[in-house]
Amino acid sequence: MNREILKAMFWKEWRETRWKWLAFAFAFHLPLLFVGLSVALRDEWRFDLLAMSDGVTAMALGFAVVVQSIFLITAGLFLLAFFAVGSVGAELENQSIFFLLERPVRRWQVLLFKYGVGAVQATTCVGLSILSTVTVVYVVMAAAATNVTLAGSREAFSYALMNGARGTVWTAFIALVVYSATFLFSVLFEKWWIAVIAGGISIAGMFYYFGAMLFEWIINRATRNTGDDEVNLDLYGQLDPVPMLLMLAASAALYLAAQYAFARKEMR
Repeated sequence: MNREILKAMFWKEWRETRWKWLAFAFAFHLPLLFVGLSVALRDEWRFDLLAMSDGVTAMALGFAVVVQSIFLITAGLFLLAFFAVGSVGAELENQSIFFLLERPVRRWQVLLFKYGVGAVQATTCVGLSILSTVTVVYVVMAAAATNVTLAGSREAFSYALMNGARGTVWTAFIALVVYSATFLFSVLFEKWWIAVIAGGISIAGMFYYFGAMLFEWIINRATRNTGDDEVNLDLYGQLDPVPMLLMLAASAALYLAAQYAFARKEMR
């Protein structure tokens, strides 16, 4: 595979997925809308947030980290399945993938490239949304609190970003597994709605067997034994290499299964 072929493949992937990727990146920030409505409807919350003290800022940003994380490991995974479902099947159905297969490139290289680009887009959408949510909440608070300085809140902002980065790592690994599974279904089923159903069933099964563990790994330790509006970000998303390596192995196995199915798929 030479540089020109690589550029053509990247151009095709980016051109066909850029708007979808941006739309899903926006969709992964939907909790911001609900938080904004809650603040707008409660006078006492607005008064406290305008003070921009270190304690109030820490509470608001900790709340933002937890709410965004809960969204990502629940509804966000179903959004991710919709994002990944058209990776291969839709291109086989509309025959746009033959643009690549007609070039001097092997099938496995085409699928590896598509998987790599899609996986980067998916994990970026999911993982970085925690940090971008914290940043947006802080910037909005700072813009609204025009009569105070930021000196009393910068430390809380840095603290939330540093601890929220662990959630970024966790959710990126989880997103990779979900993306890999849906990518396999996209290879197996050319009809997108069949792949969606298969992806939804697999995510539901994952929640049934591992849902409690997902919340324990990321959320529960930070909210256990705290007050109603308190979050201990020191305990949020504590990194554990064992489940992460298992998720990485599962993603690799799903990708290899997709390669196996794609190599034997009849092209029409």
